[in-house]
Amino acid sequence: MCKRSVEDKLDTQILHVHLKICLFEVHLSIDFAHMDIFVQRIRCGSIVRGSDGAQELLGQAKSIDFGARPQGEKSSTYVRYKIESNPAPPRRKQPYPFYPRVGKMGLAGLLLREVFEYGFKLRRKEYRAALMTRPCIYGVFGSRFGGFHPIREKCTGCMRCVQEYPNFCKVDRNPEFYKFADSYWIPEDPATASGSPVATVSYEAETGKIPIKGMGYKGAFAGPGWDSMWTDMSEIVRPTRDGVYGREYISTLVDVGRKQRFLDFFNRKPSQSTSLVEISLPIIFDYLPQNLNGQSILQSIAGAAARTGTRFIATPSQAQQFSRAQRQQLIPMISPASINEDHDSIFAAQAIELTKYESEALAGIREINPRAPVSVRVPLSNDAPETALELVQAGVDIIHLHADYHGRGWDKDNPIFVSDLVRSVHGKLVKESLRDDVTLIVSGGITLAEHVPKAIICGADLVAIDTTVLVALQAQFLGECKSPETGHMAQEKFDARWGEQRLTNLLASWHDQLIEILSAMGMRDVRRLRGDVGRAMFNEDLEKEAFADIEHAT
Repeated sequence: MCKRSVEDKLDTQILHVHLKICLFEVHLSIDFAHMDIFVQRIRCGSIVRGSDGAQELLGQAKSIDFGARPQGEKSSTYVRYKIESNPAPPRRKQPYPFYPRVGKMGLAGLLLREVFEYGFKLRRKEYRAALMTRPCIYGVFGSRFGGFHPIREKCTGCMRCVQEYPNFCKVDRNPEFYKFADSYWIPEDPATASGSPVATVSYEAETGKIPIKGMGYKGAFAGPGWDSMWTDMSEIVRPTRDGVYGREYISTLVDVGRKQRFLDFFNRKPSQSTSLVEISLPIIFDYLPQNLNGQSILQSIAGAAARTGTRFIATPSQAQQFSRAQRQQLIPMISPASINEDHDSIFAAQAIELTKYESEALAGIREINPRAPVSVRVPLSNDAPETALELVQAGVDIIHLHADYHGRGWDKDNPIFVSDLVRSVHGKLVKESLRDDVTLIVSGGITLAEHVPKAIICGADLVAIDTTVLVALQAQFLGECKSPETGHMAQEKFDARWGEQRLTNLLASWHDQLIEILSAMGMRDVRRLRGDVGRAMFNEDLEKEAFADIEHAT
């Protein structure tokens, strides 16, 4: 990448040429007569041909046109990646997640005691307002009739009222709140759960902000799925690396495609045929079938992908309605039987996904578009590690490991959760010294922002989200939505611009939360997190360590 930071055209007087070979990059720096300018950085995987790599890079540097900048324009070395969010209120009124209740006799007694305590202070408006909003600081009991008629939509579930006045305050879960989602989105015990995935995603899609809960965490110490894994954020970090407000830049960029193992300065023929695709966020939109899709949903996904710089997977037939800018973010999903039919989509794509692996189909895509990395969808199961190994050896650039929408593998008997399956695939490729030869995309069961770093810790390079999109867009599930074949939703139309903003807000919130987690770990690049299980704690391992020496009574 060239950084043009000079005001006038440079002369050809060159003092020194510095070529520095690092572990993952090659840096070329050229000293001109009056300045030092960073000219080119080559990632590990690019091939520099010729007997003298420095001379070739120098020739490229001399060919750069360092044109004058417009007057008043300041130079910059990078642009910090930031997703701009804007409010996107729900398009229809949702049921309230919480159902606060107050015992009238207990509340009346509290108010009488406080009337005597305040006394003449009640002449002042602020004291009267405080009295009528008791016992909630969020205004749930701030209606005309105070706590005798709670404003349920203002309840955040912080449980402060229950903590302070357990004798007459109670907050229940509203069962109507979960009716438009399926069982995977409902906590095991809605009556005692401290949060709701539906409420969290709805808040993120509406505001683009990080959800904040009052009164701390009140749920179980461990649970199924992703809740059996915790990120270890015990790193002592510098004040300059304080999350989204830090002065140090934390990169969330990922490289998608096959990475070259070595730099070769002598081969005339480049050994890497496909290029790397850079995505500024390790989150893309997965393919949604027709029974879980619609024109408004497709337009919302494509628009959000174009605004945020991420990618989305769709079939060429679904992509016909997209604009040119939106199609640039498309990863077309191609069936091996339709290679010739989808020739134009393959030729224009920057990356391509095959529904299943066939050597003839892979060769056909390489012939049409030799530079685009090719992904193959692989169902997660106990056989996935061996399948992934065979695909890497066959030259596949990307493997898309997909579980069902509930995060379970596709084995019929006792399916394993996606996190364990991804760890097994990642471990197999590491053992065979092939992990850096392929990119792993993981999808299925990823519904919250915290699941993204957890999936990357397990070995994924990036994730793809599916039914989370539907929840953010307030789609209504019709029964259980466990797989693309069995899932159904109510078909409806809405303003695609509203949907685009909702999904943009969702990614903005997830990006900020990823930055916060990386900051707490002391990391400046999300790619360093891949497969670093030392950054996590697993409930199963902790239980074995804690109870290994305990003998069970018989």
